[in-house]
Amino acid sequence: MRRLRDHALRTRLILERETQPLTEECREVIAQDLAKTLGEYFELAGGVSLKVTRGETITVTVEAQAYSVLPFGVVRGGK
Repeated sequence: MRRLRDHALRTRLILERETQPLTEECREVIAQDLAKTLGEYFELAGGVSLKVTRGETITVTVEAQAYSVLPFGVVRGGK
């Protein structure tokens, strides 16, 4: 039974990878970049989550929570 369960888990992982256009590591890197950018405009309450799904097109969903919007003219990180 354990062997069957292990095969089922492996099969599920393979199917998930096939339908997802990005690896988990790549999504994490993009989410970190987005958190840096959003942090220049918002006082973030936590991390940024990123969901990427493939259909006819690739759909990218970004979710973040913020305590507040930073006042205009106080945007950090400008060069």
